[in-house]
Amino acid sequence: MRLLSLRRAALFVSVVGLVASLAGVGTAAAEGPQGAHGNNHGGALGASGPLHQVATVKFPAPYLNPKSFDISWLDPKTQTYYLSDRTNNGVDAINAATDTFEGVIGAGDFSGAGTSASSTQKATCGPFGVGGPNGSLVLNVGGETQLWAGDGVTASSPVSSVKVFDLSSPSTGTLAATIPTGGVCRADELAYDPVDHLVIVANDVDTPPYLTLISVNPNPANDKVVGKIPFANAIDGIEQPAWNPANNMFYVNIPQVPTSNGSWMGEVAVINPRTMSVARTFAVPGCSPAGLAINVQRQQMLLGCSGDAIAGDTVNGVTYKGNPAVSYVMDARNGRIVARFSQVGGSDEVWYNPASGNYYLAASNMTSNGMSTGYNTPILGVISSQGNRWLENFPTAASAHSVASNPANGQVFVPIPGYGIAVLAGSGHGRSQDS
Repeated sequence: MRLLSLRRAALFVSVVGLVASLAGVGTAAAEGPQGAHGNNHGGALGASGPLHQVATVKFPAPYLNPKSFDISWLDPKTQTYYLSDRTNNGVDAINAATDTFEGVIGAGDFSGAGTSASSTQKATCGPFGVGGPNGSLVLNVGGETQLWAGDGVTASSPVSSVKVFDLSSPSTGTLAATIPTGGVCRADELAYDPVDHLVIVANDVDTPPYLTLISVNPNPANDKVVGKIPFANAIDGIEQPAWNPANNMFYVNIPQVPTSNGSWMGEVAVINPRTMSVARTFAVPGCSPAGLAINVQRQQMLLGCSGDAIAGDTVNGVTYKGNPAVSYVMDARNGRIVARFSQVGGSDEVWYNPASGNYYLAASNMTSNGMSTGYNTPILGVISSQGNRWLENFPTAASAHSVASNPANGQVFVPIPGYGIAVLAGSGHGRSQDS
């Protein structure tokens, strides 16, 4: 995912202020009927009530607490949290049961924070369009466990790629394949279709941006690109994809497409992996959708609208005005928006925990008034799928744009640049009716 910054936002985060935020000063003041704080559902997996910090994962020498990172992934089978970490140039593995650092997979195998890219590459792709790792996920195929991660480009490796690691344990792995995706800028987020054995990855910064489909095999040496889908009308890249097992379709966020009145709107593209084509699109008005998380049982999905949706943007010389902060819940079957939340916006990654029934939104570009005129107030938003109710906003820090949650204990992992990974608990961690 792209790391966004509001054009008109101002933020000063002191060490004291950051620690105070992470000590649990969450806000749960309601904004209208959607903001009503609900009851816990069923037997508790963890403490109920507002979020509070229960641990901080620090990185031991020679590693550094990550300052530059992309998105997170949590493998529920092994209770391992993975973070695409450009500072340490690899994918961090954290034990999500004990909240302890375990290692960095593939350290040195990625493009890192982009310092090895040429000036031409940086000018073409932007500062975050050359770095890696980016999107990451763990999958099991033919009895083999693999870690996949999108990578950027360097002067000596000018073609984007996806790296595949054979995992001998949840925290150790060997680079087994480097799969070129043909871009001059990074390969970003990924999703996996275990029925058709395909990984889809967004080449989000290329012109035009496109999706790459890659075959998945127990032996990664046999993996290869089998299809590409360009998005000529996407004026602000491609964001988070997800696979829906209910209909075996990929859903992919397209942040901005032009409209006939000279403005823009977001959309969700539904991808048929068998025909490798766009089956249909769903309009997302007033929103540049970035994060996407599917509640499979209810067939609803949370769309986190990015900071660009609030700030507005200038693309190809055309200025598109911003919109009030918002997040949506959409029906995955027909694109109908079933809930709208003004309490949280400016999100990058979002996550759904099926055990708690909660969505989590890493809204690092939220503002004080939900508009571009406000100052930056980075938060972690929490929305319950039970009646689609906003629960709370928990203060985080600038660039805290990544989140994942462990269904086994309900804990939530939020990396804070330069600080470590904050581990949070609370806010309705009972078993929901979805579990």
